[in-house]
Amino acid sequence: MVLFQEVKIITKIECKNGNIYVNMNRNVKEHTMKRVFISIFLIIFILSGCVSTNITDIPVGGTYDEGTMESLVDPPEKIPFLLRLMIRIADRKAKKEVLPGRILAWSSKTAISSGLLELYVEEDAAEYLDGRLVKILRIKISYMIPSPFAVDINSQNYKSFSITEEELRGLQGTKAIDSIASFSEEEKAALNYAQALSKTPVRLDQTILDNMRGQFTEKEIVIIAALIAKVNYWARLIEALRIKPAGYTDDSILNLDEYSSFVR
Repeated sequence: MVLFQEVKIITKIECKNGNIYVNMNRNVKEHTMKRVFISIFLIIFILSGCVSTNITDIPVGGTYDEGTMESLVDPPEKIPFLLRLMIRIADRKAKKEVLPGRILAWSSKTAISSGLLELYVEEDAAEYLDGRLVKILRIKISYMIPSPFAVDINSQNYKSFSITEEELRGLQGTKAIDSIASFSEEEKAALNYAQALSKTPVRLDQTILDNMRGQFTEKEIVIIAALIAKVNYWARLIEALRIKPAGYTDDSILNLDEYSSFVR
């Protein structure tokens, strides 16, 4: 999820009649909110060692029921104030209650570090990568894991990125990426890279690596690799905690029920 856009500051320095004039043209989009968001994150991280949630040494116990339970563990009853504030901001951005953040509140440091990972990797991706490329990478990885929650949240508004039904089948893995003509060469290279990195064990062949070098700059490759790893982290963490889809989309073509990681 892209939270903030970049800040551009253009400065013009002129010297007239022995005087120096500095003119600054600021194109600032949500810059203040971004700085406040990051500052709060850092404050919570510093204070997280001084506050605790409902710490207990007693095992959870009981039987997990995939059909009726929303997650493997419930959120803590008490969440530190500053962390609760961050969760509310995430809720407002997602326009829904964000269950992963609430469950991660059992460990403030895990919650904060996960939030910072999301914030900074997505910020770089938004600034240096094509928006459609970021979108299809998120969807592809979500299906690879697979994680219905991740597919649900990452595929919302996919049609606004001109993703066709044929391309969606490629992202789902039912059609070969290279056989889909509407994917650009850059998209094919990145999708094959993401597919290889999202498998266990990881297998990267010469063609995949050469295609990445042929289509992207050094910085772009680093950001793409970080984005792939970040989406893998979240999708696997969400599956480990058995968090169900939140209803970001109800498009039947996504086939969420067919991509459950739960083995009956």
